[in-house]
Amino acid sequence: MAATFPDITPSSRNLTMGDLPSKVYRSMSGATVRRAFGNKKTEYRMKLQFKNLGDDVSVLGGTQRTVKEILDHYCDANGTFDKFNLGLGLIRGMGTDTANYFRGSASQSPEVRWRYAKPPEVQSVKAGLSNVSVELIGEINA
Repeated sequence: MAATFPDITPSSRNLTMGDLPSKVYRSMSGATVRRAFGNKKTEYRMKLQFKNLGDDVSVLGGTQRTVKEILDHYCDANGTFDKFNLGLGLIRGMGTDTANYFRGSASQSPEVRWRYAKPPEVQSVKAGLSNVSVELIGEINA
C-alpha cells in the first residue's frame, strides 16, 4: 500500500458512491431478476480539482503544497496500481459524519482504499502555478 495522499485541500471535489457488483437478467416476457455478486460496494469515484498550486517549493519559497507532491505520490503509488488512504486535506470541508465514513472511523463505515483511475492532469496557469485534476477509484479493503 502506498503512502497517504498528500494533505492538500482540493478546490472542488465530486464524490460518487460505490455500488454492489450485480447483473440484471431479463426474460423475453420482460420479467427481471437482479443478482448481486458479493456484499461489498465497488467503484467509489472521487474527482478532485486543485487550483493554483505552486509547481514546486522553490517558486513559492515556503512550505506550501505543490504539484510535485501529487506527481511524486502518483509515482510512489505505481501509477494506477497501488491503493492508499486519503489525507485529511482531501476530506476537509466534508461534514463530520461523511469525513469519518471515508476515514473508516464511523460505525458501519467501510474501509475504503483508493487508487488513481488515471494519471493526474496538470494545466499550467502561469509560470510557477498550475491546476491539477485527479480522479480516484475507491474499493473496500478486503
